[in-house]
Amino acid sequence: MVLRIFVIAAISVVLTSAGISHNTVDVVVSEHQSQGSHYQELSGGYGGEYESGSYDGGKQYAGAELTSLAHSSAQQAKNAVQNQGTAGSQAAFGIKNTLASAALGAAQTAQAALVGKQAIVAILKKQVSDAQTQLQAEVAQAELAQHALGYIAQAAQQAQGLTAALASALASAQSGEQTALKAATDAGTVAASQQQMVNEAKQRLGVLLHQLEAALLELHETEVYAYKAAEAAQLAQSNAAAAGAAVVASSAKVQADGSGGYHHHH
Repeated sequence: MVLRIFVIAAISVVLTSAGISHNTVDVVVSEHQSQGSHYQELSGGYGGEYESGSYDGGKQYAGAELTSLAHSSAQQAKNAVQNQGTAGSQAAFGIKNTLASAALGAAQTAQAALVGKQAIVAILKKQVSDAQTQLQAEVAQAELAQHALGYIAQAAQQAQGLTAALASALASAQSGEQTALKAATDAGTVAASQQQMVNEAKQRLGVLLHQLEAALLELHETEVYAYKAAEAAQLAQSNAAAAGAAVVASSAKVQADGSGGYHHHH
């Protein structure tokens, strides 16, 4: 539970700082053709991964969900770049600039998922380290218990030999034998309990190692999706900048042509 809360907090901070929200951008492009005019509506969605369904039953993003979030964000950024190619010439700058913003938002969402996945991996690594330390301590205690059991068993055997050989010390030897046997039984119980703790520590370490392996694989996938989303966002921004430059150049040319058509006569 602490791990999941920490991851969600990390994602929330990144999303808040980036100013990402759930919006849908609708752009209407007027295209004049030889047979008349019509309108083409282009819709670009971004931030869609934060629908109410993402918090079903109070659950937050974790594990494979973060990788899925980064993948969908990368796809949104890619779609925004593709949609730029469909923009009409008269409104190219406005549309491409809007789609560039959508692609940037998707890239920031993927980056937030990457931060969350990195937090999960860091916490799992810490838990694995703690589990390994605990396992080493339990193994050391088990070895001490086994050594003590050997010493006590040897003492019990010696007490039994004294009982047979020394009739004059029979009572004392029998008492020592009973004490040694009881101690051996107690030591055996302790050794068995310690071995159980060792087995439990090994099992917990195995589970954590499996979780870490899966998290590292998902981290790699998330990094790939985040990189692709960033590339798509950069391409979209470059396209928007180029469209803006084209609009400025076209406007300057029109003004130059208009001013050249007037002549003053004295």
